Amino acid sequence: LPSDVLCHLAMEMFVSAGLPAGLAEDRVRRFILAVRASMLDNPYHNFYHVFDVMQTTNALATATGTMARLDSWERFALLSAALCHDLEHPGVTSQFLSKAGDSTHGG
Repeated sequence: LPSDVLCHLAMEMFVSAGLPAGLAEDRVRRFILAVRASMLDNPYHNFYHVFDVMQTTNALATATGTMARLDSWERFALLSAALCHDLEHPGVTSQFLSKAGDSTHGG
């Protein structure tokens, strides 16, 4: 699927989970687009991967009744954490970065 479709589906997950009062859909849409823009282009840790994790998190939390026990901000935080969990992931391990002397990622 094109990443624009994934952005739309991510927005649908946020909306179906119930946006917190005062949090406008347009602001959430811009947030999703900012996450997509911040994902680095690598084979695995990319926007498709974080969308997959978000969708899986949503499905599991819904199936187990977890979503029903959370308030709207907690649901938003859960889905946001799933979407952002690999934000700007360089696609290599911390050990690799350390050995390569990459100080921007803790090396």
